[in-house]
Amino acid sequence: MTKVVLVTGANSGIGLALCERLLSQDTEGLQLCLACRNMRRAQAARSALLTSHPSAQVALLQLDTSSISSVLSAAQEVKLRYNRLDYLYLNAGIMPNPQFDVKAFFKGLFSSNIITMFATGEGILTQKDGITHDGLQEVFTTNLFGHFLLGAGACSVPGRPDLTANLDLLQ
Repeated sequence: MTKVVLVTGANSGIGLALCERLLSQDTEGLQLCLACRNMRRAQAARSALLTSHPSAQVALLQLDTSSISSVLSAAQEVKLRYNRLDYLYLNAGIMPNPQFDVKAFFKGLFSSNIITMFATGEGILTQKDGITHDGLQEVFTTNLFGHFLLGAGACSVPGRPDLTANLDLLQ
């Protein structure tokens, strides 16, 4: 029986390497779905995978885990395309880039916390987190909440229809 595998953030990095590895181990018995935000990059990743594994079944799915509406649409699409998911790899994510606060650095040079500042970066390294269109923290939504909604919306527990998620209240 063919295994259905969905990988978020599959167009580069660890997600793409995971897809390559999965196809290397089992090309014939696998339906692979690349769930990506950028469809142009997803198509390039799909082409690369099909170049090295021409007989593979590789589908694309538009998914932006930072957008609740995108996640709910993707969950519905998964339910329409597949009667089950055997494996769901929640790989997509972002990392905010730390920023160096020059003003705090010079202020810290002349304070009693200079050793702590150099040892830990406290006060001089900051990370800014944006707000999504849904009004949520960008890093939290992209890395965690979007994946939670996808799993809850696309998956059900076999033999336990009472455990399927009903996310209609979010729409």
